[in-house]
Amino acid sequence: MIVPSMTVQEIHEELFNDFPSVLNKIANLKKDFGRKVLKSSTYPTNSSYDCVSHIRKNLFVVNFIALKRSDWKKPKMSFFGIYNRPEGYYAATLSLDSNVTSIFPPHFFKRYRERVVKNTAISNIDIIKRYFKNEWLMASVAVDDNFEAVYKSFENVNNNDKVSFVGATVEGYCFGERQGNINIIKTIITEEMLFDNQKELFFKLRKDFDDTNRERYK
Repeated sequence: MIVPSMTVQEIHEELFNDFPSVLNKIANLKKDFGRKVLKSSTYPTNSSYDCVSHIRKNLFVVNFIALKRSDWKKPKMSFFGIYNRPEGYYAATLSLDSNVTSIFPPHFFKRYRERVVKNTAISNIDIIKRYFKNEWLMASVAVDDNFEAVYKSFENVNNNDKVSFVGATVEGYCFGERQGNINIIKTIITEEMLFDNQKELFFKLRKDFDDTNRERYK
């Protein structure tokens, strides 16, 4: 279980060590989703499931999506953990192949609520689930002075607050900082928030994301 005293590296290790304990549960959830796909008349079809580990009681949320009926046996899958600390709810995605964890702090979801969802009635947990239901990938590049200036124009930060990458997603652009094998995703902005001269800066990043997204869902 994740506790407030843990460092980000300890959180990374906790989630990576605990995730194998829910694989059997995920296999059963995949079968349940397959039955839903076969009964569905509209595609794509997607569902999310809560999955709590038996011993450590960590909450993982699993998302499945079937682009067509024949995907019922092999749907695309993503997953993330949710944990709570005194400052609010966090989410963490695990990249198993590369041993990387991306952590989304409460401030990120505060900005996501304000700038994208624009709804104060949705619970914090549901805001987190909504984000990951819509976002399955990110095309990112290293931050230069121009990108950093955009970040600082939208966030009230001090000079010690650094970002090292910016990524395009379905709903906007995320700024984050790499700390070894951990990414801290700090905030999100939308396309509509950008001035015309800023949109030129983000053009190639958006194109790379669109190209990757089309390839992924062929």
